[in-house]
Amino acid sequence: MPLAVSSEDLTVIPLVKRAALSAPRRYFALAAVTALYFFLMAGSFNALGVVLPAMVSDLHLNWSEAGFGFTLLGLACGLISPLPAITIRHFGIVATLISAGCLLASGFAFLAMAVSKFEYDLGTLLIGCAFTLGGTVPGTYVVANLFEQSSRPMGLYFGIGGLGSIAGPLLYIGINSTLHGWRPFWWFCALATSLCSIIAALIVHGIPFDIAHDNTIRKRGWPARTALRSPAFWVIVTAYTGCLAISTTLHSFSVKHFTEHGLSATHAAEIMSMVALLAAAGAFIAGEAGRVAGGRILTGAATAALMLASATLLMPQSSLTLGVFIVTMGLGVGLSYVASAMLLLEYFGTRHNLELYATMCLISTAAAFGPWLGGLIHDSTGSFRMIFMAFAAIGLLLTLALAFLRRPSLQDEA
Repeated sequence: MPLAVSSEDLTVIPLVKRAALSAPRRYFALAAVTALYFFLMAGSFNALGVVLPAMVSDLHLNWSEAGFGFTLLGLACGLISPLPAITIRHFGIVATLISAGCLLASGFAFLAMAVSKFEYDLGTLLIGCAFTLGGTVPGTYVVANLFEQSSRPMGLYFGIGGLGSIAGPLLYIGINSTLHGWRPFWWFCALATSLCSIIAALIVHGIPFDIAHDNTIRKRGWPARTALRSPAFWVIVTAYTGCLAISTTLHSFSVKHFTEHGLSATHAAEIMSMVALLAAAGAFIAGEAGRVAGGRILTGAATAALMLASATLLMPQSSLTLGVFIVTMGLGVGLSYVASAMLLLEYFGTRHNLELYATMCLISTAAAFGPWLGGLIHDSTGSFRMIFMAFAAIGLLLTLALAFLRRPSLQDEA
């Protein structure tokens, strides 16, 4: 269903000269930003959790200080979300990617050279800022502007990039077993991410993006302020934030929950590894299914899957419930990232998708309170059941809201 617009409501903005770009150039650009996202994922959250015990011992940190570094990393990723939109609009995508590379090299170098809590905290803070500058906001901007049908390349971007969260701990284990220390891993991350940033900047250099003038290729899109007044935008943002809160909290506490109910720590870790694999598969599936089903159906599937994942943790632990958890948690996480980005593009167009996506990422920082709340509940009740029950209810409400969500038109918002 096309957007209902009038010439008074909307100025038509030309986008990339897609016809003038060769297919290899587009796919080289896609590969470059995907490689950068892969190494960003490989060197951040999952890998830091694996490296941290050795760092805590060598730097003489307590776990409260170690956890604060994680907090800085997460908060920087969320709170800096509007910055890429500003830098891309004012200085261009090339300058944004190069800035990300400089910050990444600095952040990982501080971790590699850390001798105290100060260098550790500064390193995580810089990596969090760089993650936003070089991650999903500029990545989805490049994909959306280079491909008329962006669902498949979006699935490739999130799917292959997401595999970095699996590769990171494995890379650390390999480097640590060879070089006998955690510092070489951070030097490797500094080199890999900075090189990927530079290569991505060189490849996208010269691509005109949305400042091109081609009368044969034009794309409509909503003004940013009008989109922000649309209830549909806030349903999408709430769904994305809810999915992120459920995902973050369940990742934080599932292993502890499983071990409290009889599983070994090794078995619980294997389950979460299988979840990560299925999350990558979910992103690939979303890219293909989005061409047929659309973003709304996929986002609803993501919220429904995460609702079921939360609900299975309330049931007696068995092979069946663990299998259902792995499938629903993995696919729900993988679908949610791609589906939300697709739904924004479908409903509000590419004109100001950069600002709208950055706004969604900023608001989704509220999801970081999920693990904090879950920890409080466990400390007071001795169990995670209440937080799992709450997230199952939230997933149900979001699924129902998406089921009744209809595509808005600018005439309705006038």
